Amino acid sequence: MAYSKEQLERIFSDLAARINISDALFKVADEEYTALGKWINNETEKNGTKYKVLIYPQGSFALGTVIKPISDEDDYDLDLVCLVENGMNFSAKQLKLDVVKPWLIGYKKTKNDIEEKRRCWHLEYEDVPHFHMDVIPAIPSPFPNSDSTISITDKNVDRSPVYEYQESNPKGYVQWFFQRCRQKKMGSSGLEVMSEMAQQEDLKRNKNKTQLQKAVQILKRHRDVMFKDDPDNKPISIIITTLAGQIYHGETTILDTLLGFVGEVEHYLKSHCKEDGSYSIPNPSYNGEDFADKWKDHPERQTAFFSWIKQLQSDFNLENLMNQDRVAMGNIVKEAFGSTTGKAIFSQMGYEEANEVKDGIRKVDTVTGNLSKTGIVAISPSRHYGEIQ
Repeated sequence: MAYSKEQLERIFSDLAARINISDALFKVADEEYTALGKWINNETEKNGTKYKVLIYPQGSFALGTVIKPISDEDDYDLDLVCLVENGMNFSAKQLKLDVVKPWLIGYKKTKNDIEEKRRCWHLEYEDVPHFHMDVIPAIPSPFPNSDSTISITDKNVDRSPVYEYQESNPKGYVQWFFQRCRQKKMGSSGLEVMSEMAQQEDLKRNKNKTQLQKAVQILKRHRDVMFKDDPDNKPISIIITTLAGQIYHGETTILDTLLGFVGEVEHYLKSHCKEDGSYSIPNPSYNGEDFADKWKDHPERQTAFFSWIKQLQSDFNLENLMNQDRVAMGNIVKEAFGSTTGKAIFSQMGYEEANEVKDGIRKVDTVTGNLSKTGIVAISPSRHYGEIQ
């Protein structure tokens, strides 16, 4: 059996649905960060400090590209910004250690043993298993390049350590990403921006995903499987998402979006190669920030990224995919995206195709020999021996 592009799209559509976070869990995340913000503001009012605090998500939850972990034992990450809007007089160390840390320790829904990371506090939930928050303290930027630019805390461990502020623009990045998502291919006339999803609520962005969002999710799952035994060198999500967004040209299917990424990503990186041979992946929402800046100090991460690209090029070779039989295709999907997920996809496809044959919906295509809804040769339903119609 050979596969058509329509059948491959069906496989990737099912894959995207299976690795997507449920609306119920997405709603839990939304409720939890909202509750944290309300609690902090209530506490500051009671204590008379009158800080104005805004909590909002960044990263995969804000972009609608969060995926289920490979293992049920792994955690969902909710990345949050804790913006103290009137905290301009605090140093980075004061903001992180003296202001935000006590709030998070006092929040009764989380465990008290919070962990400090370079830019954030890591919190585990008491009553929500496999769910944690990474909270980044921040203040408004004193030198903004846009209304949404902020200064986030950064513990520079290479310098004693020293607590510093680093400029960032997570809200601007989300806006940029959804502008890329809204592109619509218009053939020779170029690209048109669609307006119907411009003001979608966050929950709808998780449910009514664009092809770019689904493609990013599939790329992230492929990465997770490939680097399950080497997590320190796996390509980070912000690099994958940025490259996918820059390369996206409004393709109307998941398959074409993935093929576009695989076909163009090396050329894009070479076009952003510096004179010293290092690569640059600029933050599209903040001038001067380079998401690949750590590759120079950690060349093994750059090597790992290009190894991943080579594997993608092998796994997403369209001619090869279209010439597989069902068993071989099943093995490819299980190897690239996880055994449990692959088995579930092909089990469901077999069940649906059997029902469509039974109902006369799916027939044999006389040109390709494939089962197809556009086929013309009906298939007699199989019956047990001796069964009377």
